[in-house]
Amino acid sequence: MALRCRCGVALAALMLTTVAGEDRGGGWEKKTKDDGRVVQELKIEAPTLTEEDQYGYNMPDRYRCDSCKAVVFHLDEFLKKGQPKSRRLKAWEYTDLFDETCRSGFKGYGVKLIDGVNALSGPGLKQPDHIAPGGGMIQMGGESWEKRLGEICRKLVYEKVGEEELYEKFRASNQLSQEICFTETSDCKAPKLGPEEPKAEGAAKKADKTRAKRAKGKPEKRKDAAPGASPAPKRAAPPLANAPEARVGVDAFLRSMAVKRGLPADEYIMTRTDSEWEQLIVSLAGHIFTRRASGPMSSVAV
Repeated sequence: MALRCRCGVALAALMLTTVAGEDRGGGWEKKTKDDGRVVQELKIEAPTLTEEDQYGYNMPDRYRCDSCKAVVFHLDEFLKKGQPKSRRLKAWEYTDLFDETCRSGFKGYGVKLIDGVNALSGPGLKQPDHIAPGGGMIQMGGESWEKRLGEICRKLVYEKVGEEELYEKFRASNQLSQEICFTETSDCKAPKLGPEEPKAEGAAKKADKTRAKRAKGKPEKRKDAAPGASPAPKRAAPPLANAPEARVGVDAFLRSMAVKRGLPADEYIMTRTDSEWEQLIVSLAGHIFTRRASGPMSSVAV
């Protein structure tokens, strides 16, 4: 019995996916060797991963669209499970749902070979499996893909769309559509509709005349310029202003935190015991860490 495997690298986790065969036992192909012996052979195709695939912290660009679709799929799944039938979720409730999804919702993802090209694969992605008879597929996964998708999730929720806006989109139709990846985040490119417009011959002739004028050293005429007027000087772009964040006191900060989580403004400034204060601070620190995990934390002098 022979087993042939094309593997580029060894990873921590390998997942054998569906195999196709000619009714020879789940993908095994019957062959006869030169010496007359009959053997069962299974060909397994595995993706060849780049250094970026194996060791990079960020999701490679070629998987951006599928990553967004997977994130939207699981956000929708978690919202449907957590949404009561009789009322809206409060801000802190759907924020906690988003946090939980981004933290633990992306198990079982990895890369496999689809039509000779590496593609992201997992529970939220329907990838075609064109497997030849007597063949099989390997999905190369691991914890790094789960972390990368968690990072994509946090950026989508808290930077590209927003917690409240995302929940309102869900409430509008009781689901989150993957159109978000085309219209909101631009991670996927929308397909062009209709035939392409033919190039006008006049535009080509005009371009030829412009090139000829440049070759002779003649300046091009501008339609909006007055006769005899000298060309307007180019204006330098204004420098970008790096406006610092406004400084606020502890009281104002805690009030703002409470309002953002859908609580009364004075919820976090009420008197508490030492133990209750410690529990509150740990809870807030965990929430802030989750929200700021996608970007560098600012240092504060103590």
